[in-house]
Formats: sequence, structure tokens, C-alpha cells
Amino acid sequence: MILVTGANGFVGQRVVARLAAAQCAVRCLVRPAYKERQWPPGIRVHMVAGDLADIPALRVALQDVDTIIHLAGLWTESGARTFEAVNYRGTLNLIEAALEVGACRIVCLSYPAADRNSAFTFLRSKGLAEEAIKSSGLDYTILRPSLVYGAGDRWTTKIALVLKSIPFVFPVVGDGQTRFQPLWVEDLAACIERCLTDPKTIGHTFALGGPGYLTINDIVDVVAQTLRVHRRKVFVRMPLARTVASWMEGVMPQPLLTRTIVDLLGVDTTTELGAVLRYFGFQPARFVEAVGYLCESRR
Repeated sequence: MILVTGANGFVGQRVVARLAAAQCAVRCLVRPAYKERQWPPGIRVHMVAGDLADIPALRVALQDVDTIIHLAGLWTESGARTFEAVNYRGTLNLIEAALEVGACRIVCLSYPAADRNSAFTFLRSKGLAEEAIKSSGLDYTILRPSLVYGAGDRWTTKIALVLKSIPFVFPVVGDGQTRFQPLWVEDLAACIERCLTDPKTIGHTFALGGPGYLTINDIVDVVAQTLRVHRRKVFVRMPLARTVASWMEGVMPQPLLTRTIVDLLGVDTTTELGAVLRYFGFQPARFVEAVGYLCESRR
């Protein structure tokens, strides 16, 4: 039995679909607000309502589970749901419950530049979670993908929305030169699935990215070309961007910009170009060829 945390999320939905298609026994831990979630036809999974703060629910979700795919994580803090509480202490709770019930394998999704000593609270929480997993005694694999994109993501769909909503100009946070290595969500899901069958991945941390390096400016240009629009870039300094993001977080249920995103837009997230091919045996999709979903969303 495989338990997927964050199963209702952007990456989780793709992973669950792949596992269900492979006839794996899958259990999904979903927050109570999502317990009635309907999966696409043909996907049958067992759902348990709970979150990473609820150790009794974790124990229930982990019954008869031998492998955990840990995708749950927080990108925007709200009240008691802080990065430390969810990303770090939630992972500690998951490890504690896993050891109690006898689960032995965990595949965890982290982030490039995760570091317990980072000045950014998001990256610090991810670094602490990684350390907890490595010292847990579980057979672990940690994946650190660069910018993950696909229909419904938190990056390209927001860029597309701004391009379509604001005439003439597009605001770019910083100087637009931060480098990413965009990885298609379906390729990431394939890497996660392969971790389950390849024992050589145990005990390793993999930094993953697509087949090319792109700056923020490059990504905006590709999205604009895909949508067949033209906008002049206007560069917004980081302090002002953080102020705007803070205001958006206070007034919007799903803000276009958050302080965490502003922080991450200032951190390069690149690795060797052939990492996916080298470690997982296939060539990931090129960004410019895989963003057609943005055209579908505008119809």
C-alpha cells in the first residue's frame, strides 16, 4: 500500500493518476476540506481525511502502508499554518507515525536550495524536513525539482493571467535574470513513480530540471509567444514586490503574488541538464513544446 500526502495538490493529482493506472494500491491523505474530492473516471483511491498536524489521522492513514510519497507542503503562511509547523513539524509527525506502524520507504518532494540555515523561512523549513527524513531510519529518496509547470500550476498560469489581464506592460520581479530549469509536472510524476521500483534511488537526493536553462525573462517571453501577445517588461524592485505581495496576501484568497514567490524568484534553481536522463532514463519535455495547455485555458 502506498500513502500519498498532498494527493489533492498540483503534483499529487498527477502522481495518484499514474499509480492508479499502474494498478497500485493507493491511499490519499487529504485535508478535511477536500475529503469529498472527486477523482477523474477510472481512478479509484482510498481517501483519509486529515493533515500532517493530526497524528491519530496519520496513524490511520498509514495502516498497512509500506511506502509514503510525501508531497504535502505549504507555500503561503496563514495563521497557525506556518512553514515550520507544516513543512517541518508536519514531516516530523509523519515520520513518527510511519515508524510506529512499520512503514519503511519514503519519497519526499523538496525544493532546490533547501537549507536549514537559509535566510528564507520557506527554504529553511524544507531544509529541516530533509534532515529529519535523512536521520529517520526510513529508506528515503528526496527529489528537488526546479520550477515545475503544467496546467493549474502556480507559475505559468499566473504569468498567463497577468499577460491577458494587463495591457501593454508586464511587471517582472527583480531584474528578470534569475535562472530556472522548468520541469514538466508529468515528467516529475514519472520520476516519482520510478523511485518506487528502482532501489538504486534509496538514500539519495536528486536535483532535477528540464533540458534547458531559462531566466524569468525567457519564461515570460515563451508564455507571451504561446498566447500570441506582446507586452513590454517593467522591472519591479524586490522590496516593492514584497510590499505588493504582502498586500495581496491580506486581501486575496488566492493572491497572484506572495512573499514566498518573491523570495524564490531571487534564487537560481538549476542543476545538470541531463539529470533526469542520467538518473531516470528519459529525456524530459522542453518548456517551449509543453506549454500548449495555456492556449487551451484561454478558450
